[in-house]
Amino acid sequence: MPSFGFVYDERMLEHECGYDPTMAERPERMRLIYERLQNDGLLNDAIKVEAREATDEELLLNHSEELLEQVRALATDEQCEEFCRNKEILWMSPKSDMAARVAAGGCIELVKACLENRVYNGFAIVRPPGHHSYGKVSQGYCVFNNVAIAAKIAVERFGIKRVAVVDFDYHPGNGTYYSLKDDPRFHFTSFHAYHHGAFWPFQREFDYATGPNQLFVPLNASMNTEGDFVSVFHHLVIPVLRQFEPELILISAGFDAGYYDIMLEMGQAVKAHGFAHMSRLLSDICPGRTIAVLEGGYFPANYVEGAAMMVRALKRMSIPELALPERLSGALCSTVWNLLQHHSKEYPHLRETLEKLQQQQATLGLPAFVYGQELFFGEKMRRLYDEVKKANIARTQEWFPILSEEQILNSNSKIKKYIKDYVFTTDHDIPNEEILMKQLVWDERAQCDSFLKSAPFCLLLVNEFNDFVEGRIDHMMICDRRLYKLAKAKGSCEDIRRIDFSI
Repeated sequence: MPSFGFVYDERMLEHECGYDPTMAERPERMRLIYERLQNDGLLNDAIKVEAREATDEELLLNHSEELLEQVRALATDEQCEEFCRNKEILWMSPKSDMAARVAAGGCIELVKACLENRVYNGFAIVRPPGHHSYGKVSQGYCVFNNVAIAAKIAVERFGIKRVAVVDFDYHPGNGTYYSLKDDPRFHFTSFHAYHHGAFWPFQREFDYATGPNQLFVPLNASMNTEGDFVSVFHHLVIPVLRQFEPELILISAGFDAGYYDIMLEMGQAVKAHGFAHMSRLLSDICPGRTIAVLEGGYFPANYVEGAAMMVRALKRMSIPELALPERLSGALCSTVWNLLQHHSKEYPHLRETLEKLQQQQATLGLPAFVYGQELFFGEKMRRLYDEVKKANIARTQEWFPILSEEQILNSNSKIKKYIKDYVFTTDHDIPNEEILMKQLVWDERAQCDSFLKSAPFCLLLVNEFNDFVEGRIDHMMICDRRLYKLAKAKGSCEDIRRIDFSI
C-alpha cells in the first residue's frame, strides 16, 4: 500500500496582508500545522507531493478570465485594498496571485498522485483557502476555489465519474456550492453556521432544502459538539454517500468549528478527535482516495490539534475514543428531521429511517414532528451587504476583534484539558439503530433545548444589525457607518431599515 501524501510549499507563506496586521487568516496557520505534523512524526513516512502554480487553463475550469486578470494585476498594497472594496471579507497582497496558484496547483498534484495510486489519502496544507470563491468572485479570505478546481480536474482529466466534497468548516462552502451544484458528477455536503439566516452569507439557499446532490446541515445553535457532528454523519452523510458511491472524496477541512476557536462560546464545539472521526468515516467509504484540503481555523491550539488528529485518521492510525450523545442538541435534532424528510424521495435509506422515527414518536405517545417551520432573518442583512458592495465602500480592515489575553488563556486551557482525556484506539464501534433512533426523539425537552440554544446568538446578530442601521455602532464586518451614511446621502446606497419583530 502506498504511503500517505501531503503538500506544503513555503511560497504560500508570502500571501500576507500588508495593510492590516489583525487578519485572522495568517501565514502562520499553515506553518504551525506543518510543524505540528513534523513534531508528531506524522510526516516521517509520508510522501511530499511537490506543488506548482496552477495554469490559467486549470483555473478557468472554475473561474473567469476577468478574475484571473484582476488578481494578476495587483502589484501594490494600495491596489490590493482598493480591489477589495466591493468584495465580502477579502484581503489581498501582491503575492496573492502566486500563492493562490500554488495552493490550487498543489491540490491538483495531490489529487493526481492519489488517482495514480502513488499516495494513500492525503492532506494539502495550503492557503489562501478556497471554499467561498467561484466564477468571478473572490471572497471570505478565498481567492481561487482549490477544492472545486481539483474536483473538476479529477472528472475532466482523469475520467472519475463521481466526486464527493464534504465541508466541515464553520462557514458555508458557498463558492463550492455554486461551482458544482449543476453537475450530477459531484455531491456536496456542508456543515455550517446558519442561525436562521442571520449569519453570513444571509441566504435562504444555505438552509436544508437543497437539490438531491447537496446535503446542507445548517447549524442554528452554537456549541454543537463533536458527538453531534459525528452522529449526523451516521444519520445522514454516510448513507447518502454510500448511495452516491464516490470514487474520490475531497474534504474541505476547516477547523474553525473547533472547540474554542476564535468564535468562543458563540461558535461550535467540535473537539479535535471529532475531525478525526469524520475523516475516518469518509476514508472508510473511499479508502486511499480521501484528500483533505485546508480551509479555515484561526486559533492555533485548536487548528493544529484538529489537523494532527485528522491526519492520524487518514493514515489509519489510532485516534481518541468518541462517545456519541444520548440525545442530539435540540436545534440539530430538528434539522436532522427536516433533512430526512426533504431527502427521503431520493434516498431509500433515509426514507426507512424517517418511517421508523415516525413510528417511534407514536409508540412513545408523542405528537408527530412538524416539518418546514423555518425562520429567516437574513433578507435585510443580505441587502445591506449588497448595497455596500455596489457603492464600493466595503471595510477592508479589522473585521474581527482581537482576543484578549484572558480569552486566549481560557481557550488554551480548555483545549489542553480535553486533550488530557484522550484514550487512543483503533477499535471504533458503529452505533446501532437503537442508539441512533433515541437521539432523535422529538419531545418537549428537545423543543425547549432547540429554542434556548438557538435564540441567544441569533438575537445577538439581529441586534447588531439593528444597532448598525440605527447608528448606535460604527462598524459591522464590511459595513462602515460613516461611509454608508455618505453613500445614502449621495443616493448610491439604499436606506436599509431595522429588522422589526413588532406586530
